[in-house]
Amino acid sequence: MISTRFYSGLIGGILGFIFTFYAVYYGTTDEIVFGESFLMGSSMIAMGLSTIAIISACMIRLKPRFSSWALVITGLLIPFFISTYGFVPLVFLLISGIPGIRQNN
Repeated sequence: MISTRFYSGLIGGILGFIFTFYAVYYGTTDEIVFGESFLMGSSMIAMGLSTIAIISACMIRLKPRFSSWALVITGLLIPFFISTYGFVPLVFLLISGIPGIRQNN
């Protein structure tokens, strides 16, 4: 069970990172063409959240409850910052985080 949660969290974090790079590219292109873009700042926040998700997935064996909460919270916050691109990482991060929260110690 832990290995499934680890791999699912890792995939969600990596996909969040990749989709954030795409949002940064889109924001840079938007800034060059139109002169300003709000996607650059929010994409950097999403990149930080994806990094936290990857670290939390790696810590799932050491602190399962804390890591599960971190995965769920980052999964819920990523779509707010990169909108449509954040829903695929959301699914993976929720799949990895919710069983750890519901698990009794």
